[in-house]
Amino acid sequence: MFGLFKPKLAPEGPVEFNAEVEIDKPASEVYALLDWADERNAKRATGNHVTQVEGKPDRFDMVMPFIDELTFEFLVTEAIPHSKYAYGCVIRPECGNLAHTHESFTFEPLGEDRCRVTLLCATTYVEGMLLADYTHEIATMAASVQSALQKLKLQAELGPEVAKALEENTVL
Repeated sequence: MFGLFKPKLAPEGPVEFNAEVEIDKPASEVYALLDWADERNAKRATGNHVTQVEGKPDRFDMVMPFIDELTFEFLVTEAIPHSKYAYGCVIRPECGNLAHTHESFTFEPLGEDRCRVTLLCATTYVEGMLLADYTHEIATMAASVQSALQKLKLQAELGPEVAKALEENTVL
């Protein structure tokens, strides 16, 4: 039957997700929420532990208290203040079907007190994943990208307490 009942594998290579949100704060304030080196970083403000790797100014590790067995390793690949911020991420130990991501945020001023943030997330999954699992992973990541931007908007406009409450009550 020449592979008729052979499981279908997912395609290889990164999958790109693109989303945007308008935020009622200037780009300079929103940029600080994404910058891993900034004390105002959104993940720090919501209670996650972010540390710079000694001797590597562009490398940061994050541990989330509610899943403290995982370390999110970030490598900043581009940082143009108030304009663009990008980084790669690997989770250690490997987590599910996700191999790594690269997230690139761009900021477009919409006046003195507003901006548009666009997120392009290139996601690479482990090789040999079944197509059915891949379809599920794509749907999950698409929702996660939207959720990330909505949390960023809420935190920028309403403060870290609101974003933390939302993060503690969502899976994405």
